[in-house]
Amino acid sequence: MTDDSQMIDQVLQATHFNALAEGTALTFREMMKAIHPDICKHPRAEEATNRLIEMFRHYTSGTTLADDSGNFLTNGHWVRYQGDGQVIAHAKRNQQEVVAGATAHFKRYMPYDWDSDCSFSLFERAIPLVNLTLPQEHVTWVVSRLLEFCMLLHGHTGRAHLGLTPAQVLLVPATHGIAVAGFYHAAELNGRVSTISAAYRHWYPDQLLAGKKASETADLEMVKRIGAYLLGDRSGLGTSLRKTHHSEFVDFLLSSDEDSLECYEKYREMLDRNFPSQFIHLNI
Repeated sequence: MTDDSQMIDQVLQATHFNALAEGTALTFREMMKAIHPDICKHPRAEEATNRLIEMFRHYTSGTTLADDSGNFLTNGHWVRYQGDGQVIAHAKRNQQEVVAGATAHFKRYMPYDWDSDCSFSLFERAIPLVNLTLPQEHVTWVVSRLLEFCMLLHGHTGRAHLGLTPAQVLLVPATHGIAVAGFYHAAELNGRVSTISAAYRHWYPDQLLAGKKASETADLEMVKRIGAYLLGDRSGLGTSLRKTHHSEFVDFLLSSDEDSLECYEKYREMLDRNFPSQFIHLNI
């Protein structure tokens, strides 16, 4: 294999620019000089060049997504909110109140530090769940992390998050972890719910919409919706998965629970019965 072919393969196989730069020990300019179609005659040179430009643009400027405050930018290493400043400030206060009294283990679910009123830096590369579809073996651990987050949030703080949507949950591939942000709608358990995520209104249980009272059930319901979403059912309802995915896992997603500790324990028992305990690398 020629050096050009090897470089092009590395670019096309890379999941993000930072990993590519570390793997090649080259700068963006050096890589461009090696693979640009004006210089390199490899048949996939143009494809690799476009891929490299896109990865570098994402790394330097981020990609625009939307959440309950408006648009935000992220490149996997930082998040910069661009929406309503008052809404962002409210979410930041809520999150900081939660993390202030959190145990070390609980803090692992919020692995970032705010560096301004509208941005935070992540300790590890993390990717929002927006538009992601994952294999069953990865969805199982994402749901497990989210259920544990809920159990700790409810038990340690007496609050519900009430906004667990794909834009608020980020995947940490290197550690099989998650980062939870977007505390816009957080409320005391059994307290009044002032706001919900309008884009995901159909993800909330009917009793919350009717009674406007924060509950553990609401967070658990949204976790299960995320599980269905990641398996490919963008509605989050999960009923379309019955014929295509593991039946007991789908049954869990379609069930209802009121207590986050009991739900977590039930889920772990289901995993032990049906899935091997192993770390499967997530190349994303």
